[in-house]
Amino acid sequence: MRALLASMLVVLWLTALSIAQVNCPAVDRQGPAPTSLVSSPRIRVQLKPPLSNNILSVPNRIQVLVKESLRPIKVELWAGPTGTDVADSYCRLSSGNHGVRTGPYKKFTFTIPDCTSVSGGRLEPRVYVLHRSHPYSVYVGPFECKTQ
Repeated sequence: MRALLASMLVVLWLTALSIAQVNCPAVDRQGPAPTSLVSSPRIRVQLKPPLSNNILSVPNRIQVLVKESLRPIKVELWAGPTGTDVADSYCRLSSGNHGVRTGPYKKFTFTIPDCTSVSGGRLEPRVYVLHRSHPYSVYVGPFECKTQ
Protein backbone atom coordinates (compact mmCIF):
# COMPACT_ATOMS: atom_id res chain seq x y z
CA MET A 1 0.00 0.00 0.00
CA ARG A 2 2.83 2.41 0.87
CA ALA A 3 4.57 1.66 -2.42
CA LEU A 4 1.37 2.45 -4.33
CA LEU A 5 0.88 5.69 -2.44
CA ALA A 6 4.53 6.67 -2.98
CA SER A 7 4.32 5.97 -6.71
CA MET A 8 1.09 7.99 -6.98
CA LEU A 9 2.79 10.94 -5.24
CA VAL A 10 5.73 10.74 -7.65
CA VAL A 11 3.35 10.74 -10.63
CA LEU A 12 1.48 13.75 -9.23
CA TRP A 13 4.74 15.60 -8.61
CA LEU A 14 6.00 14.90 -12.14
CA THR A 15 2.64 15.97 -13.57
CA ALA A 16 2.81 19.23 -11.63
CA LEU A 17 6.31 19.89 -12.96
CA SER A 18 5.28 19.21 -16.54
CA ILE A 19 2.24 21.50 -16.22
CA ALA A 20 4.46 24.27 -14.88
CA GLN A 21 6.74 23.85 -17.89
CA VAL A 22 3.92 24.03 -20.46
CA ASN A 23 3.58 27.78 -19.93
CA CYS A 24 7.30 28.45 -19.82
CA PRO A 25 8.18 30.78 -22.69
CA ALA A 26 11.93 30.04 -22.67
CA VAL A 27 13.33 26.92 -21.04
CA ASP A 28 17.10 27.38 -20.92
CA ARG A 29 19.13 24.53 -19.52
CA GLN A 30 22.36 25.94 -20.99
CA GLY A 31 22.43 29.14 -18.94
CA PRO A 32 25.07 29.60 -16.25
CA ALA A 33 24.18 28.57 -12.72
CA PRO A 34 23.47 31.65 -10.59
CA THR A 35 25.16 32.62 -7.35
CA SER A 36 22.18 32.64 -4.99
CA LEU A 37 21.70 35.41 -2.47
CA VAL A 38 18.82 35.30 -0.02
CA SER A 39 18.94 39.07 0.17
CA SER A 40 21.40 41.78 -0.68
CA PRO A 41 21.57 45.52 -0.12
CA ARG A 42 23.06 45.79 -3.62
CA ILE A 43 20.10 44.09 -5.33
CA ARG A 44 16.54 44.95 -4.34
CA VAL A 45 13.30 43.56 -5.73
CA GLN A 46 10.10 45.58 -5.53
CA LEU A 47 6.69 44.25 -6.50
CA LYS A 48 3.83 46.59 -7.36
CA PRO A 49 1.48 45.73 -5.80
CA PRO A 50 3.62 44.13 -3.06
CA LEU A 51 3.10 40.60 -1.74
CA SER A 52 0.35 40.47 0.85
CA ASN A 53 0.03 37.34 3.00
CA ASN A 54 2.20 35.48 0.45
CA ILE A 55 -0.22 36.37 -2.36
CA LEU A 56 1.18 37.71 -5.63
CA SER A 57 -1.52 39.82 -7.26
CA VAL A 58 -1.38 40.02 -11.04
CA PRO A 59 -0.98 41.96 -13.16
CA ASN A 60 2.18 42.92 -11.30
CA ARG A 61 5.16 45.11 -12.09
CA ILE A 62 8.49 43.83 -10.80
CA GLN A 63 11.33 46.29 -10.41
CA VAL A 64 14.84 45.00 -9.86
CA LEU A 65 17.12 47.73 -8.54
CA VAL A 66 20.84 46.99 -8.84
CA LYS A 67 23.59 49.17 -7.38
CA GLU A 68 25.50 50.88 -10.19
CA SER A 69 28.74 49.86 -8.44
CA LEU A 70 28.02 46.24 -9.48
CA ARG A 71 28.02 47.38 -13.12
CA PRO A 72 24.89 45.45 -14.18
CA ILE A 73 24.59 44.63 -17.87
CA LYS A 74 21.29 42.73 -17.90
CA VAL A 75 18.65 41.16 -15.66
CA GLU A 76 16.62 38.05 -16.44
CA LEU A 77 13.40 37.21 -14.63
CA TRP A 78 12.99 33.49 -13.94
CA ALA A 79 10.11 31.61 -12.30
CA GLY A 80 9.79 28.16 -10.84
CA PRO A 81 8.70 26.01 -7.94
CA THR A 82 9.97 26.23 -4.39
CA GLY A 83 11.83 23.38 -2.74
CA THR A 84 14.98 21.37 -3.27
CA ASP A 85 16.18 19.69 -6.46
CA VAL A 86 13.95 21.85 -8.68
CA ALA A 87 16.60 23.98 -10.41
CA ASP A 88 15.87 22.31 -13.77
CA SER A 89 12.22 23.33 -13.44
CA TYR A 90 12.89 27.07 -13.66
CA CYS A 91 12.14 28.99 -16.82
CA ARG A 92 13.19 32.39 -18.07
CA LEU A 93 10.18 34.69 -18.38
CA SER A 94 11.88 37.81 -19.63
CA SER A 95 15.22 39.48 -20.13
CA GLY A 96 16.12 43.14 -20.02
CA ASN A 97 19.38 44.90 -20.78
CA HIS A 98 18.07 48.46 -20.78
CA GLY A 99 18.00 49.52 -17.17
CA VAL A 100 17.18 53.09 -16.17
CA ARG A 101 19.52 54.90 -13.82
CA THR A 102 17.78 56.09 -10.65
CA GLY A 103 20.27 57.56 -8.20
CA PRO A 104 22.82 54.94 -7.12
CA TYR A 105 20.76 52.14 -8.73
CA LYS A 106 19.96 50.89 -12.20
CA LYS A 107 16.29 49.85 -12.41
CA PHE A 108 15.06 46.98 -14.60
CA THR A 109 11.28 46.61 -14.90
CA PHE A 110 9.24 43.53 -15.81
CA THR A 111 5.51 42.87 -15.98
CA ILE A 112 3.71 39.68 -14.97
CA PRO A 113 0.34 39.89 -16.76
CA ASP A 114 -1.25 36.71 -15.36
CA CYS A 115 -0.60 33.59 -13.27
CA THR A 116 0.12 31.13 -16.10
CA SER A 117 3.90 31.53 -16.07
CA VAL A 118 4.39 31.96 -12.32
CA SER A 119 2.34 29.06 -11.00
CA GLY A 120 5.42 27.55 -9.31
CA GLY A 121 5.40 30.05 -6.46
CA ARG A 122 8.81 31.68 -6.77
CA LEU A 123 10.38 34.49 -8.82
CA GLU A 124 14.12 34.72 -9.28
CA PRO A 125 15.70 37.78 -10.89
CA ARG A 126 19.20 36.94 -12.16
CA VAL A 127 21.56 39.87 -12.40
CA TYR A 128 24.43 39.74 -14.87
CA VAL A 129 27.33 42.07 -14.11
CA LEU A 130 30.43 43.09 -16.02
CA HIS A 131 33.46 40.76 -15.67
CA ARG A 132 31.52 37.93 -14.01
CA SER A 133 30.44 34.76 -15.83
CA HIS A 134 27.68 33.72 -13.39
CA PRO A 135 24.73 35.94 -12.48
CA TYR A 136 23.70 36.93 -8.99
CA SER A 137 20.28 35.63 -8.01
CA VAL A 138 17.80 36.96 -5.47
CA TYR A 139 14.47 35.26 -4.99
CA VAL A 140 10.92 36.27 -4.11
CA GLY A 141 8.58 33.70 -2.64
CA PRO A 142 7.05 31.39 -1.81
CA PHE A 143 3.76 32.86 -2.94
CA GLU A 144 0.41 31.95 -4.39
CA CYS A 145 -0.61 33.84 -7.52
CA LYS A 146 -4.06 35.40 -7.84
CA THR A 147 -5.61 37.65 -10.45
CA GLN A 148 -6.81 41.02 -9.14
